[in-house]
Amino acid sequence: MFSKYLWLLLLLGIAYFLQSRNLIREIKFHLMGGTWLNVIDAIYLGLNNNVSGKEQRMFTASELKRYTNLENGLYLSILGQVFDVTKGEKHYGPGGNYHAFTGRDASLAFITGEFDDKGLTDDISSLSAQQVKALDDWLQFYKANYIYKGKLYGRYYNQDGSPTAESYKIQEKLLVAKKEKSLEEKQKRMFPPCNIEWNPEIGTVFWCTKKSGGVERDWVGVPRMLFETANTQSTSRCTCVKLDSMEYEENKAKLREYNGCAKYETKCVLKKKSNMKV
Repeated sequence: MFSKYLWLLLLLGIAYFLQSRNLIREIKFHLMGGTWLNVIDAIYLGLNNNVSGKEQRMFTASELKRYTNLENGLYLSILGQVFDVTKGEKHYGPGGNYHAFTGRDASLAFITGEFDDKGLTDDISSLSAQQVKALDDWLQFYKANYIYKGKLYGRYYNQDGSPTAESYKIQEKLLVAKKEKSLEEKQKRMFPPCNIEWNPEIGTVFWCTKKSGGVERDWVGVPRMLFETANTQSTSRCTCVKLDSMEYEENKAKLREYNGCAKYETKCVLKKKSNMKV
């Protein structure tokens, strides 16, 4: 008799524990779908929701699929992080332009803009470092404007919320992108872009000022073609060069004058596409 009451108390204790962790609803949902594996996942993830003293919810892919309507809420995942975007129902609700993002992690589509089955995926292995940086900018946007709800168990996070090997690869690409950006900004300060205007009557106009290219400085410079390498067949852009600078002396091989333009003038007009001086 005593053992029966003990079992009853134990079952009530388990039920109370699961209810306190909001797991009863999740288990019922997965049982209705007949997916016992997801039931086990739901229990496991619920037991691991408390990380470092902070509540952190872990979603399974099947659970996230529920959040595509106003009744349950509108959730989306980007790089494995889940956000409640219900307040943006105009865009994310049924019929909205971005409704396809809800209930899943469609990170790739944020960059490609392809909303078909192939594009709505969390696999971004095809993206360059700079594209990954652009995707991370989207992630920061959601962090700043919407409610963070937890993490998605799968490609980017393990069941305990720790990053996967794929997540670390993303971080490596972000570091590469930041280094490339730093080098790009350094070169932009060394060789600021020209102001450029095309006029159908007189042709293309290049000119330099102390603020051209959005780079403020105490010198003006003269327009020159800057090539990516010393090979003059490579891509070039117009840059403002300070002729008495060390940067000019060190990069002469990659710089060329525009034909028909005075060597020391800060403004150059090309009536037609011209060949460079060699």
